[in-house]
Amino acid sequence: MVNIGLLSIFWPLLFIIIALFYLFRLIASLVWARRFDAENEFGHGLMAIGMAFMLAPPDFQTPGGIRWSIILFVLAALWFCTRLLLRRPLLAILLRADLGRPAPQADAIHVFMYLSMAYMLLLMSNMAFSMALPTTALNCACFVAFIFLLFSYMRAIWRNLQMARLDRLKLGADLAHALMNLAMAWMFIDMLTMTISMRVH
Repeated sequence: MVNIGLLSIFWPLLFIIIALFYLFRLIASLVWARRFDAENEFGHGLMAIGMAFMLAPPDFQTPGGIRWSIILFVLAALWFCTRLLLRRPLLAILLRADLGRPAPQADAIHVFMYLSMAYMLLLMSNMAFSMALPTTALNCACFVAFIFLLFSYMRAIWRNLQMARLDRLKLGADLAHALMNLAMAWMFIDMLTMTISMRVH
């Protein structure tokens, strides 16, 4: 399991707050905007809840919970992969409504994030798999990718702070993105450190 030490309470609470923030964004979009991407807001909330589960103390991470979480994140990745290919929210197709076109980059990041979360849960549930050399190489690649995304969102936060009129909802979303990418990078480097330590000993 991922060793989270003294942060075992802080991280899950932080991501529960982030999930509530995305619930607020979803409600705000329904009330104040004609066009909104409910799937996007719900998807971010789902990521935050998933991270709260992954960073919770090991007693909360039952084998059944991990297994169902893997299935859920794979299905979520397939949902956003379909959005990416169709270039439309699936909800818009089902409702036959014009909800705008999502940014391909955002949907691609969703797919990557969900698959990474499913992969991390698989690593947490199977130590033999996490010790394999190809797995270590993939963990390094994931760590680098999440560091890149972290700096990308930090740059977006900085740009938003420089604007004359501050968009608080966008700033909050960029901050939430940065925290989620920081947590994923941290989990992958923690997994790499644990794997290297076990090989040495």
